[in-house]
Amino acid sequence: MRRLALALVVGRMTRYRIAVAASLGALTLLVMAGCGSAASTSGPAKVSPSSPAGQTYATKNFMLPLTVTVDASLLSPPAFDLKNFLTWYAAQSSDNKVRFLVPTNVYRPGSTVSEAPPKNYLTYLQGLTRHGVTLSHVVKTTVDGHPATLMTATADSAAGPDGFFDGTLGCPNTGADQTEGCYGIQPDITARLAVIPIGNTTLLAWARTSKASPDEAFFATFERMLKSVRFR
Repeated sequence: MRRLALALVVGRMTRYRIAVAASLGALTLLVMAGCGSAASTSGPAKVSPSSPAGQTYATKNFMLPLTVTVDASLLSPPAFDLKNFLTWYAAQSSDNKVRFLVPTNVYRPGSTVSEAPPKNYLTYLQGLTRHGVTLSHVVKTTVDGHPATLMTATADSAAGPDGFFDGTLGCPNTGADQTEGCYGIQPDITARLAVIPIGNTTLLAWARTSKASPDEAFFATFERMLKSVRFR
């Protein structure tokens, strides 16, 4: 009888251990399944796409219709979208501006008499070095397939009196005031300038910053804009 009772007790204990082991095993599988599910749903962290660097602007009045990606550092729409002139101002700096110009006339250094834009504008611009203009970092490039010459332009303040370089780049219309309505390479600015012959005309595009503290990052922004230009 004692052996039978002992066998029954052992049998009960064995079944109890089996049940406990089974429960623990099920719990382990459940936990593992839960962990596996969490890992599979989280996956690698997703990186949200960065906001675009700028927005595309299509000119409304400019005589060479074009689209261009305007960097977010510039105020857009542009301050002026005229027949021969297009310009954006920087949002954070009064010194920084981007300008597009199809000159109708130019003033040679020190002159108060305007003349028609030279047929070979690049040669004319290079000739300004005889009057105190410095052209550096000159590279050949293209703007929407059109050959272009890109350079950094500065002027020597000792080359002449105030206004000596007024209008040397050109004017947006022949009636523009030389000192206020025309554009030149001035002693207090540094310009990253592109000369782009298009048909029988010349498109000038440049970024200007303070000569005392030229903004190289702004020049890089301008060059990205040039690469985005598409003529329509």
